[in-house]
Amino acid sequence: MKVSQNWLRKLVEINTSPEDLAEKLSIGGFEVESLINCALKVEGIVLGKVLSIDKHNNSDKLTICQVDIGRPDKLQIICGAKNIKSNIYVYVATIGTYLEAINLTIKKTEIRGIISEGMICSLEELAIENKSEGIAILDNKKVENYKLGTKAAEILNLNDFIYDLSITANRPDGMSVIGIAREISAILETDLKLPLIDN
Repeated sequence: MKVSQNWLRKLVEINTSPEDLAEKLSIGGFEVESLINCALKVEGIVLGKVLSIDKHNNSDKLTICQVDIGRPDKLQIICGAKNIKSNIYVYVATIGTYLEAINLTIKKTEIRGIISEGMICSLEELAIENKSEGIAILDNKKVENYKLGTKAAEILNLNDFIYDLSITANRPDGMSVIGIAREISAILETDLKLPLIDN
């Protein structure tokens, strides 16, 4: 059974690291087969804004974009997406980022004579969607409270850990999030905050 730490935190106070909690749960009888850091999925991806675009002189399909990711110097990024345009908010993979979905590490590279310093991503390339028609364009209202350069994990609510638990037949109390929260409360000796049920 997979359980979200963010969900657990709504039910029980957690005053230790995910790794320590995983070890304590395993010792207590709920073996944690794996601990997944969801933020790693989009590590190196940040919020950017496309300031301007120009056609690539050596390609009909490529566009040269000037992109602000909250740093003093703007990035120049070559993009081949049909839906690219200026004055939009996008997810930018910075140099050094590994995109598992397409098995690509982002590097500063030269594309047909023009330097590219990152990649503007689709949700498919971030492994958020199975199929994308173009780059992800973020709604202005969605990002109005975020600074340029904010990590994508924060915007996508991926700052979470998933505990993959092996529940044995003699511990049916662990077959729910509330059951696991109750176990954590006992292990850590912290407050349990069960939801109120309307009669």
